[in-house]
Amino acid sequence: MDARRKTRLFSATGAVLVLGVLAAANALSQFFFARLDLSAGRAYSISPGTKAVLKSLKDNLVVKVYYTKDLPPPYGLNERYLRDLLAEYKRAGGSRVQVEFQDPEGNDRAKREAVGSGVSPVRLSVMARDKFELKEAFMGLALLYEGKLETIPVVQNPDDFEYDLTRRIKKLSDPTIRTVGFVAGHGEKGPGDPALRDIYRLVEQQMDALDVSLDKPLPAKIDALWIMGPDKPYKPHELERLKAWVNSGRSLGIALDRRSVELRTFTTAKQETGLEPLLAAWGGQIRDALVVDAQAERIQLQSQQGMFVMMNVIEYPFIPVATRFNPDHPATRGLDAVSLPFTHAVSFKDGAPLKFTSLLDSSAQSWLFTDLKVSPYDPLKGVENLERGPFSLAGVLEGDFSKVAPTTFTARMGDAPGLTGPGRVVLLGTSRLIHPGLTIKPSNISMMLNLLEWSLQDLALLSIRSKGLTYRYLRPLPDAGRLAVKYGLILVPPFGLLVIGFWVYRRQKARMADLAAAFAAEDPEKSEAPPIHG
Repeated sequence: MDARRKTRLFSATGAVLVLGVLAAANALSQFFFARLDLSAGRAYSISPGTKAVLKSLKDNLVVKVYYTKDLPPPYGLNERYLRDLLAEYKRAGGSRVQVEFQDPEGNDRAKREAVGSGVSPVRLSVMARDKFELKEAFMGLALLYEGKLETIPVVQNPDDFEYDLTRRIKKLSDPTIRTVGFVAGHGEKGPGDPALRDIYRLVEQQMDALDVSLDKPLPAKIDALWIMGPDKPYKPHELERLKAWVNSGRSLGIALDRRSVELRTFTTAKQETGLEPLLAAWGGQIRDALVVDAQAERIQLQSQQGMFVMMNVIEYPFIPVATRFNPDHPATRGLDAVSLPFTHAVSFKDGAPLKFTSLLDSSAQSWLFTDLKVSPYDPLKGVENLERGPFSLAGVLEGDFSKVAPTTFTARMGDAPGLTGPGRVVLLGTSRLIHPGLTIKPSNISMMLNLLEWSLQDLALLSIRSKGLTYRYLRPLPDAGRLAVKYGLILVPPFGLLVIGFWVYRRQKARMADLAAAFAAEDPEKSEAPPIHG
């Protein structure tokens, strides 16, 4: 058999073997299922919190999905994602989870059932018959558990769909609602603040949130207490009540602004709340200096240029973008980036008996700024002489607070009973984390909700909320690095093509030499291979 026939035979045999292996693998895939999620943050796999909620189900959960088929992108892609995600739910929940997909279009019974469950049709503009038309479509689902109903009328954003779905399942299976009390009476940014109404509406989807006063006994139903940005001093008996609260093993959150900020003039003013000595007694401190960071948010500034009004976009280091999260703490695990307007550094005294855990740090290109002006023009000028970071911007104190700062305050009727275990104090260097009037990221809300739930010791949803929140920031390069990248992009592609072409040429030449040698071995009378035509 000559070389050409051998080549053809081996090529055909190899192709047949490859097709056979693929056919066998396809047949086996009908009986064995495996998937590998290599996406950032495992965005296409359900979280441990979801698995824990599904395993705790004591009755059957029925998920009825009403989704119109063959919708154009992105709605059709959302259906595919929904099917894959619910398949994961079904595998994790086993026989307790039942999933049903129905297309209400052309099915009057399914349409009545969907509308009766609270899933109403929405109007979409779709391309049909070479023109745009309005089409009614169903894109929602209903959850049934122990005779109770929860509805998601429209599946819109797949990024937070797992959190929304698991939250509703948890609400059906565990009707216990915990309560967070937000201290009021000192200018705090609590549920009563009109500017934050939308933020607290999100909070109240998962827990009760109410304003409380420290002038009277706290309601017994309060599970955690938070202080959000006071600007007036606390009275001595109010501070004693806070100490008694933490000493009994409860959770307290403090988001403290050591300075007020006037954005029209870009100036700040110091403010005292009386919480500073209390933090010092515990070994903690929110420092009276703003953190400026080269890794910062961009803001728009309006300037007058003759007859024209110009809009300039600049990086404003007084709104740091923090990306150094504590990956081991449940409240920050999985978060990617938050913006912290006019934040202060959080510090802890060495040797204090309480345990301090930093949750979030500034970048290495950050400094403590002590001046009262926060001008956006040349804000980093002269910072080389200031104290350099990274600094902790949020942290947690844990331990037996009664041994550190005992109190003579006696709880009166109405105060919640004492608990056992260590107390917990969450410290935030700014209360502007969730203020809608400033530049904030969606993950700011996620971090705030995580901290609230952690203070309630409700950890099931913490691993879910931050999925899909991915911030890819550009790290600054030195001048030498920028030049290397620039000339690398100019020179590497053409030289790379030359190297590849030379390698292909050498390989082709060696291949022709091998064919000539094989032909000569079969027909010694001829020393050259016959010419190749075509």
